[in-house]
Amino acid sequence: MQTNLKSAVAVLNRWSFQGRIVVGIALLCFAAGSMVTLRLTHAKQVRADSNRVFELRVYHTLPGKVPALESILRDVSKLIAKHEISVVGYWVPQDLLTA
Repeated sequence: MQTNLKSAVAVLNRWSFQGRIVVGIALLCFAAGSMVTLRLTHAKQVRADSNRVFELRVYHTLPGKVPALESILRDVSKLIAKHEISVVGYWVPQDLLTA
């Protein structure tokens, strides 16, 4: 029984070592691939003119539900104004207004 335990531990240790080699090779390949991709795409650092961030949200509604959604968004915009977040605008397609 003792011999089987020693051989099992030896096999597990070998697998652990081989696993570290595989992980090391994978990380090395990932780093090399990232460098090649960076070089081929000619990525450059981009600087913003200001610290403003814009978020675009798109909502899909059922026909006739646009006024209800607009009232919800109006209420929410009052709440987020307290956190110094400004709403730039809402855009609604003309075909939804007549539906």
